[in-house]
Amino acid sequence: MTQLFAGVARADITPPVGIAHPNWGAQLHERAAGIDLPMWVTALALRSGDETVVIVDIDIIYLYPELAAKVRGAVSRLTGLPLSHIRISYTHTHSGPATTISRGGWTNEGMEMVPGYSDSLPPKIAGAAWEAIANLQPVRIAAGIGHSEIAVNRRFHRPEDGAVVVGHNWEGAVDHDVTVLRIDALDGSPIAAVVGYACHPITVGPDNDLITPDYPGIVKRVVEQNTGATTLFLQGATGNVGPIRGCARNGVVEYKVLGQRLGLAAATAWSEIDPIPRAYTYIGTLESGAPLGIFVDEPLEEPDRTLRVGNRNVELPHREYETPERLQAAYEANVRKLQELRDANGDPEEIRRVTMECKRTSMRARLAEQVNESPTVEWELQAITIGDDIALICSPGEPFVEIGLAIKDASPYSTTFFGGYSNVGGAYMPWSDAYPKGGYEIEVTPFAPEAAQILTDAAIDLLKEISAR
Repeated sequence: MTQLFAGVARADITPPVGIAHPNWGAQLHERAAGIDLPMWVTALALRSGDETVVIVDIDIIYLYPELAAKVRGAVSRLTGLPLSHIRISYTHTHSGPATTISRGGWTNEGMEMVPGYSDSLPPKIAGAAWEAIANLQPVRIAAGIGHSEIAVNRRFHRPEDGAVVVGHNWEGAVDHDVTVLRIDALDGSPIAAVVGYACHPITVGPDNDLITPDYPGIVKRVVEQNTGATTLFLQGATGNVGPIRGCARNGVVEYKVLGQRLGLAAATAWSEIDPIPRAYTYIGTLESGAPLGIFVDEPLEEPDRTLRVGNRNVELPHREYETPERLQAAYEANVRKLQELRDANGDPEEIRRVTMECKRTSMRARLAEQVNESPTVEWELQAITIGDDIALICSPGEPFVEIGLAIKDASPYSTTFFGGYSNVGGAYMPWSDAYPKGGYEIEVTPFAPEAAQILTDAAIDLLKEISAR
């Protein structure tokens, strides 16, 4: 039997009060006015034989390409691991700080704090990864699936005109599975839990000016309180899935409610997982008020826990897109208009509308630049498998839930979790049938409709390739 080793570590990455807080187009504030709950980076190291990997969970909306590459590089230099064996994943909270000043002109206040905060992230994240490796010890691991209904398909057709907006589409695709990995020391004491779930962390909306990790932060705290296991949260394929409460109003309260619901479901699943396979054997009867059958449990042979890693770069086709020059000009015009409104203490609703236009044209201009640079986008798939039954596979960007469901359905591993929001790169990855219906995700994706199926097929093929080794 191959012995698996694991170690965990955590660091605080809470930003300073007053930092730019620009993750909603409909917001009126610019600076974060306070900290509702601290932000964390949590690292899990795994080793078997000659293979070592590190999985890092970061409470942040996203690290954009330059900073993400710096973080991954810092982890590689400090730990000695190749990039192929380093997964950095973002919980994608929309109530965290800005991490870049590029094309952020709809927010001016608080931007002076961003470079210092961003520069602090690579060493903190790398340090947590290094510490997790330093904490490696022999462990047992097993997986289970819970259930939670805090998520709903968010592509709602509004009744007045049929347009697709972010809301509640109760008939749309959704994945209510809560994937849980339980990692125990050999003496049975808890080491770590990994929770995977697909739901956009937009519970806390534009009316909030506080820093929060949204519901994933509560999930980690609830699981830890109930199990004693240091917990990581991995975001799923959630490009078109959102929370059933919050978002447009009162989300600073609702995220704690939803996080507790999901956290309790994950803790329950964790408690029902037995890392030691057992057989129960009848050995006799104890005569009491009723005859009581006596059973003993005998540990069975431990399953293979060989760690395997696979990576594949997939070339994904672009859709036709507007020129970056035209979109950049539109963005700059919106920024000038916004500043004029602010200088004149203009109507708050007009400020809100122009802020939204700044954010949307900024996103489109950035995506147009990507399209202009190359006829395809190179997207990294990364898979980490444990034995013959557990697979964690991820990609950058914001994949639709149909991608995760298809990969899980075709995977040769009994417990498979596919997540987005990982490593380097970003952009929505819609399922092909969403394109004719339009909506926000379709407006801002650089990908052609066939890209999602290409990515899905490549992910399934990668898992099958690893399982055949």
